[in-house]
Amino acid sequence: MRNGFASFCLVLAIGLPSAFADGSSGLRGSARGPGDIDAKIGLPKEIQDKIGIDQKLGNQVPLQLEFVDESGKTVKLGDFFTDGKPVIFVPAYYRCRLICNRVLDGMFDGLKRIDAKFRPSDHFEVVVLSMDPTENAEHAGNKKESMLSTLGRRRSVGGWHFLTGSESNIKQVMDSVGYRYIYDEKRSEYLHATGVMILTPEGIVSRYLMGIRYMPTDLELSLVESSKNNIGTLADQIKLLCYAYDPRSGQYNLLVIRLVQAGALATIFSICFFWFWSPLVGLFRGSNKAHVVIKNVEVSAIDGQTDVNGSSHERQA
Repeated sequence: MRNGFASFCLVLAIGLPSAFADGSSGLRGSARGPGDIDAKIGLPKEIQDKIGIDQKLGNQVPLQLEFVDESGKTVKLGDFFTDGKPVIFVPAYYRCRLICNRVLDGMFDGLKRIDAKFRPSDHFEVVVLSMDPTENAEHAGNKKESMLSTLGRRRSVGGWHFLTGSESNIKQVMDSVGYRYIYDEKRSEYLHATGVMILTPEGIVSRYLMGIRYMPTDLELSLVESSKNNIGTLADQIKLLCYAYDPRSGQYNLLVIRLVQAGALATIFSICFFWFWSPLVGLFRGSNKAHVVIKNVEVSAIDGQTDVNGSSHERQA
């Protein structure tokens, strides 16, 4: 019996991490690539070297710089870093014909999938900054309206901010997050990489999410981690223990070894508990039986004494 139980616990400890790793639990066990689209494909080598994302984890974003939002109001970047909430920073430009729309679509789709837990404005802010200094509040407003209307996110409109600004201020912010881009005169468009940055409530670069698709696990964990646990639940914090951020891919990968360790500890605890508890239960049951037997003997002795006394009285009578 004990050997069978121990074997079951061992199988559970080994099988549980495997279930997490192969995706049957809904969690990813393998690292994906640095995104689903490579903006450098087909470009000359000299141009490829000029665009990309240089991860500057721990760098401070200049919050004092002024920009103009989609309503035409002048704001400071720091205005969106309030109440201990992290900020998702999205470099883009509003007249982009393809890649920027794919990035924004991916962000909308990813956030929609975690909407039940985390929502813009309530738990975090989304700041989209145009890299094109010739764009203005009208371009920003049109882009926000079209995106929110198309993707059905109008109830979250308060948490999305589309900014434009001067070339100097734009460049300072883009440099602070390591975002490199150039304007191609021949194509009449900006050439740039794909990805977003998660910033702490103090404006520190905390995480990068690369590509144009942002998985729910990556979004949830990066927001919780960047907020310094100001948002999320205890379950999210425990989940963080089983994942590690990979700066190369900009994604969170499941740490199978931690699940194995957790499973091993659970197995050892279960075996020890069963091994020591079972004899105690048996001893307890045995003592109860002995107590019942002793009580029955006592009762029998009393009954016997009563019978003896009764018979004696009868003879005396």
